[in-house]
Amino acid sequence: MKKLISIISAAVIAAIGFAGCTSEKSSETYHVYMPDGAPAIALAKFMSEGYEGADFTVVPNAAKVTIAQHVARGDADMAILPINAAATLYNSGVDIVMASVNTHGNLYVIGNGDEITLSDLVGKKLGVIGQSNVPEHALKMLLNKTQVSYVEHETPTAEEGKVSITYVADGAQIGPQLSGGLIDYGFLAEPAATTLCNKLNKNIVLDVQAAWREAFGGEFPQACLVVKKSLTESNAKYVDRFIAALYAADGWAEEHPSEVVEAVSTHMEEGTATTLATLTADMIKRCNIKTVPAINAKQSCETYFNMLIEMSTALGSPIAKVPNDGFYYDPVAGLD
Repeated sequence: MKKLISIISAAVIAAIGFAGCTSEKSSETYHVYMPDGAPAIALAKFMSEGYEGADFTVVPNAAKVTIAQHVARGDADMAILPINAAATLYNSGVDIVMASVNTHGNLYVIGNGDEITLSDLVGKKLGVIGQSNVPEHALKMLLNKTQVSYVEHETPTAEEGKVSITYVADGAQIGPQLSGGLIDYGFLAEPAATTLCNKLNKNIVLDVQAAWREAFGGEFPQACLVVKKSLTESNAKYVDRFIAALYAADGWAEEHPSEVVEAVSTHMEEGTATTLATLTADMIKRCNIKTVPAINAKQSCETYFNMLIEMSTALGSPIAKVPNDGFYYDPVAGLD
């Protein structure tokens, strides 16, 4: 609780002086990378209003150079990426620490009808994005925890007594399969989930984050902000004020969806376009964006990491071990 009070106080301090710049001037330019989608929404206020010393780049999901690669080769002084990717990089000796968890799940099941449970997917065909990544991991962890059997098929094929999973490249590919009756439900992320529902007259029938809280008793830690450890050592005050200002910016995006779209579009890698063009306040709300300092998110992260390891065979060993305590940065270490 003491840490939580400290970060709230720090956020207030940062918010007072946060009109396009930090109160702690920086003579250097720090490069901040994030993927298009919900992670970019988390930093939209900074991109819209500017942040002293920070240069922002939004990377499309199909980019040749991924966020993890930018981090691994040192391009990024800060970056938002999935927490399992952050843990893998840290465990392999990359110069980073986790500063905060920023998105807490934006995964949903869409289809016909009203609200369903995971067990209602038994005997149904489910199209799923994100093979070998967060969506697949989250789905399988939930099915395993709730003792719902599943099977994977290259093409949609119903199987009695099991959830039949077929992977697709992205949310856009779920649309034709749903409209053509090839699958019964789609498992995908916001804002693509709502976009498809509106286009195909479907409904969000299952909130994956709610299912996660019921199954595991805590928040789903999906994506986090990482910072070069060397930067926290050379300019801790800048890092800490950045995190505190990010905390203070929570809620801004829901009130300014058009500004979010403009800010993200402006900062996309050259020659690319954002997927957020039809963004609304409701979509942003369902992205579950909230800045939680790493030290306050440690328990939920370790629950997630332990589950990844426990299910390493089914999930393709996404991480080798739970990161040690050095992974979790103290965001108030350099504040006066």
